[in-house]
Parts: sequence; C-alpha cells; structure tokens
Amino acid sequence: MNLLILALVGVAAAGLLGSMGIGRRLRSFAGAALMLGAIGFAVQAARHLPGKPVTAGVTPVLVDPGMVAFREAVFAPDRADSLALASADARLQAGDAHAAADGLRREIALRPNDAVLWSGFGAMLAQHDGAVSPAAKFAFRRALALAPRAPGPAFFLGMAYADAGDFGAARLAWRHALAMTPADAAYRPDIVERLAAIDQFEAMQARRG
Repeated sequence: MNLLILALVGVAAAGLLGSMGIGRRLRSFAGAALMLGAIGFAVQAARHLPGKPVTAGVTPVLVDPGMVAFREAVFAPDRADSLALASADARLQAGDAHAAADGLRREIALRPNDAVLWSGFGAMLAQHDGAVSPAAKFAFRRALALAPRAPGPAFFLGMAYADAGDFGAARLAWRHALAMTPADAAYRPDIVERLAAIDQFEAMQARRG
C-alpha cells in the first residue's frame, strides 16, 4: 500500500506541476517536497493498519561507533546535521525506527538541499523498511543529486544494499564512492576493504556452487 501511495502521489504531482507551467528546476524542488511528505505518510502509515499496535517496535538496533566516526569523516557535517543524526541514532538504538526516520524527515523539511540529511534519511528508511525500499532509493537519489562528487551518499547507499543482501548493488555503489574519494582520504582503505570483502564472499559462493 505504501508503494501505491508513493506512485500515485508522484503521478499526480507530475501532472499538476506540468499543467501549471512550472519550470524544470522549480518543478524538481516542488516534486521533492511533495515526495518528502508522501514518504512521511508512508513511514507513519504502518502504525494505523488494523491489528497493529500503535506503539513503535522495541527492537534496539546497535549503532556501530566506528560507523558513526566514519560518517563524521566522510561527510564532515555541521553542528546541526551532527545533532540531527545523533538524535536519529539514539532513537534507533532505543528501538524506534519510526521516530528516527521521522525526525530526519522534519529536519529535511527545514533544510531540503542538505545531502547529509538525505543520506541519513535514506539509511534510516532502509533500516525501517528492512530493504532499500522505493522511499529509501528516493532519499539516496536526492543526496546523490545534491552532492554528486561526494563519496558519502554512495557509500551509505552501498551499506544499505549490503545489509539487504544485495551485494551486486552494494559493489556498484561502493565503486562510485571510491571513485569520488580523495587518494589521501583516511577512510579510503575502508571502502577498498569492503569491496574486497564482497569479491571474496562471491568467490567463496562460486566455489561452493
């Protein structure tokens, strides 16, 4: 149902904005705002399905301090972004993925051109949905569009795919992240190691098959 809602909103928004004669750049911005609202609805919608409890799930998610440090290094976020991401981490560790994603959605409404927040939002949506859902893909696409030369959005997209078990997609995302990473960046070896780990895993699978 959430996917249907997102699709209907996308079609309706495109038709409405086109009929109003809105320019391409403004249409892209307005479309992103509409889709952000639709994603927020989709995130919250599961709470209102018949037979579902109204409280959030209480399955704590361990937030790796090393990954938080990597995020700080690759994004170098400002204080506002760091606080927003730290708040989302705390909610995720408390088992409330709904609140983690929704908190970032509210921050993005205030700073819609912030690639760091869009990347974090995509990661939280993937965690919430248990997959790289259309909503998560939309968030990552926005981050990549806003910061096409930055390695961070592609790296965390790769993490989301790896967590979902799609190692082929993770490899593509991490290769892009590596290409965007400065040769002297302290975090570059970490990306190289992850790519090597995928190659080793797939080689093992091929030998078994």
